[in-house]
Amino acid sequence: MLSEDTQNQEGSSGAEERALAVSCRGVSRDFGVGPTQTRVLHGIDLDIAFGGQTFLVGPSGCGKTTLVSLIAGLLIPTTGRIRVLGKDLQSLSPASLVEFRARNIGFIFQQFNLIPALNAVENAAVPLVVQGRSLSAAVKLAAIVLDRLGMGNYLTYFPWQLSGGQQQRVAIARSLVHNPRIIICDEPTAALDAKSGLAVMALMTELAASPERAVIVVTHDTRIFSYADRTISLMDGRIETSPSSDGQAHS
Repeated sequence: MLSEDTQNQEGSSGAEERALAVSCRGVSRDFGVGPTQTRVLHGIDLDIAFGGQTFLVGPSGCGKTTLVSLIAGLLIPTTGRIRVLGKDLQSLSPASLVEFRARNIGFIFQQFNLIPALNAVENAAVPLVVQGRSLSAAVKLAAIVLDRLGMGNYLTYFPWQLSGGQQQRVAIARSLVHNPRIIICDEPTAALDAKSGLAVMALMTELAASPERAVIVVTHDTRIFSYADRTISLMDGRIETSPSSDGQAHS
């Protein structure tokens, strides 16, 4: 039986985790089976608060994309626990997890993942349609976001008619249109020129200022490092600690 002090400590810890945007405890992830099994992440402990932009940086293959895919519920950890907006993702049924992601998480994929048969504004409207909005209402809201990203003249263009940078902006609009509380960006400026990239980061900074939202950015783009409120470095699947660490990340 737990002592009263232990119960109070665990209750306090649980309350603190529920107050965070993201809480990872002992998170590891393996790929492959048998002799080909490889551990990509090793016991990650990480807290991400609301109201800012957290950048994940490090060399290719260090586990950044795997970590944000776990946070987004696109992958399941091999060990450990992940809470997002106070929800233990492993406790959710597959259907509940899909609904949770659709309502709360915006993911900007590095490879865009646009639907070829839909035009730009229809692609951007997809999350709203999934939530049950009418197509006309969803398209109207998506057009507003696209216009803000400089895509107002390309609403009816199909992905094959757009440049890589334009497709990236459609993907960004799709991730923002449903006003998610967690925005995860995997190399959001990689396909953009300097002007477009800075415009995107200015918008992300505005969104991240909300005390009820958190923005997580995976990037190699040194041009945008100054937009980070906090930077987490990964190396070989582990969080690197340094004397300047704020104490919220542990290797």
